[in-house]
Amino acid sequence: MLALLLLMLAGPLAAQEAAPSAAASPAAAPSAAPPVVVREGLDPASGAVVGQHVTLHVDVLFPGAMAHPPRVSLPDVPGLQIIRFETQGTTMRESIGGNAYVGQRFEFALYPRRGGGFDIPPAAVTLLDREGGETGSAQGQQARLEVSVPPGVDASQPVVATRRLTLDEQWAPVPTGRFKAGDAVVRTVTRSAEDIPGLAMRDLDIAAPDGVRVYADPPDIEDRSNRGVVTGRRVDRITYVFAQGGRFVLPAMAQPWWDLGTRSLKSAAAAAVTVDVAATPAAAGGAGHGSWRRLAWPAIGLAVLIVLAWGAWQVRARRRARGADPERAAFAALRRACAGTDADEIYRRFSSWTSQLPPQRRQAANCEAGTLQAALFAAGTPPWTHEDSRLLLAGLETLRRRHPPAGPPAALPPLNPATPAHGVGWKVSS
Repeated sequence: MLALLLLMLAGPLAAQEAAPSAAASPAAAPSAAPPVVVREGLDPASGAVVGQHVTLHVDVLFPGAMAHPPRVSLPDVPGLQIIRFETQGTTMRESIGGNAYVGQRFEFALYPRRGGGFDIPPAAVTLLDREGGETGSAQGQQARLEVSVPPGVDASQPVVATRRLTLDEQWAPVPTGRFKAGDAVVRTVTRSAEDIPGLAMRDLDIAAPDGVRVYADPPDIEDRSNRGVVTGRRVDRITYVFAQGGRFVLPAMAQPWWDLGTRSLKSAAAAAVTVDVAATPAAAGGAGHGSWRRLAWPAIGLAVLIVLAWGAWQVRARRRARGADPERAAFAALRRACAGTDADEIYRRFSSWTSQLPPQRRQAANCEAGTLQAALFAAGTPPWTHEDSRLLLAGLETLRRRHPPAGPPAALPPLNPATPAHGVGWKVSS
């Protein structure tokens, strides 16, 4: 009887002791904050054509407050040229499920280089604390982009799809009047397109008729961004040297493009030009004629050498005007190598360029060139193509725009510097 009484008393006591423990457990565990929200979207969501600028929006939203803007990156996608501009980042505030969220929208510019479907992997988001240290990661969702090839468009060449494209040319000297054998003219063709990078514009056909030698400088390519809108500009300089007299037709130059406004195929062109070139006059008489012919060809050759030397001097002058330095010269050599498909030569030029960079920028460049290294050193990798060269150069151009190199160092350091001198680095954009 006594044991039964003790058992009955122990039950309520045990329940009273267990109740506070059960009530305390939810309070002890921290309440889970709503997760970081990552959303992705394409603009236009459908109806894109090859060569058109497609915007990929990546929204990153934090519950309550955002300690620091995150880092957002997008993996490479074969057949897509991807450009990210660091100045983009629009602050957003939303209410999701009754909770206040704040964050930023990031934009990537996508340029499809072929028709068909593209599976775009989720964007990788690195979360940062107030001091910029990494605190975690998140990712978005895979996106599907369908791209069509409009009728009449040759997708085997770089395609430009825009709402506005211009082509202008200038001659020095103007190809009117008469020239004589050994003279030369320089043709400068400038193309500019709205919402298209300059690298997307195709190489010009620089063929010349018999009796005319033709030389082309490496193109000057410049892209400018204003509030997410890219304006691409490409300048080509072609030199024609007339080796003999006659009438020569220098061919027309054309840039085909797809007009997104009228949905029609157009072509911006510079007309062909006819140039009259006088032959070197011959002296009368057989002996005199032969003597003059013997003198004429060395004179023409000397004139050609003078023109080439003048052209080389002009190129060097332009480079000096742009403040050329070892980094710029090395990158110019890399750009020329990327005009072809020799992966070994491209890698040699790439290594020469990265040797001019500080360690942090060199590491970023090596990450950008992963496909090149795989083509050279990984087994079973497909042969390197013009498309691979174009995409690699586009990525490296974007890296240089994101962190432009500093100008060439001063010839001599300042006397009695206040602080120790540092090596040449990169200007980091804010």
